[in-house]
Amino acid sequence: MRNLRIASMTGAAALAALASIQLLPTQAGAVAPIDGFTLPTLWPGANVLSLEGGVLAIDPATRTINVDGSVVHIPATLRIDTDGDGFGDITFEQLTASNLRSAIGGYMAVEADVTSVNGLARFTANAAYFEFGEHVVVGALMAVNAQAGTFTIAGTPVRLSTDARIPAKVLDLGGNPITLADMAGWEGSLAAVEGYMQDGVLRAKIVETDVVMPAAGSDTIVIEKALYNASKRSIEVRGTITAHPATGAFAPNVQIDLSCDGLGIINATVVPDLALGQGEWRWKSANNAVPTNPGSVCVRSSSGANAQRATN
Repeated sequence: MRNLRIASMTGAAALAALASIQLLPTQAGAVAPIDGFTLPTLWPGANVLSLEGGVLAIDPATRTINVDGSVVHIPATLRIDTDGDGFGDITFEQLTASNLRSAIGGYMAVEADVTSVNGLARFTANAAYFEFGEHVVVGALMAVNAQAGTFTIAGTPVRLSTDARIPAKVLDLGGNPITLADMAGWEGSLAAVEGYMQDGVLRAKIVETDVVMPAAGSDTIVIEKALYNASKRSIEVRGTITAHPATGAFAPNVQIDLSCDGLGIINATVVPDLALGQGEWRWKSANNAVPTNPGSVCVRSSSGANAQRATN
């Protein structure tokens, strides 16, 4: 089950992207209809529904979605998650917009409250996630065409999702947003794409790449991993650094700052890899040396380059 939470849709960019959606008329205050299932006396804790499955039908008039046979009511206050971060993104009306691809045939995960009306079941959603499908490909980046908005992963044709309900994200090696044009020149590197198939093309909603965006006038640090092990109370941090553009030399080490508070700086040696044109660094604490998860890690070089990443 997806990690589902209710949250209001915020942000000017999100609102602008959804502005062109043509909404179908619904009954905003509609009460969840009674499903056809006879509901027995519920035991303690059995008044909840966790459901994952295909969208079979949608009724805009009653704000209901049929998920694998269970008819679930979507309240007007609920936002539906579409990017998998656990926070709501769009309304029921936006999901069922008449000028966009139908959500019927897609996939939905729902958590709902179950109540009995004259012995029959009523399901009212308190959290929901939607996607058209989950297709994942990991492989070599090939044939980037920024002008056409396409690229290929190990032979699979990919185009960024243009559906306003499911905006695309393209990330560099450090998890920072980049554009499709930034991927040009990185053909042959590893990339991972998650999205849905449409007309024989993988419509990407998340693209994770090995692209390293250089910092102007400085070397560039990328934190590839910041993993805290709670059972061993230890942490491992590793990543890469580019040569300084002015000197062509690698910094001899980087400074790792747990919690990014300037306390307890650790030096990690940089090992140049001339074949890849970058330096690699790594540090792992001893067991029981880090009692609690620091939450984030900052890494700096003597040239002033820096990077930050949340621990996981």
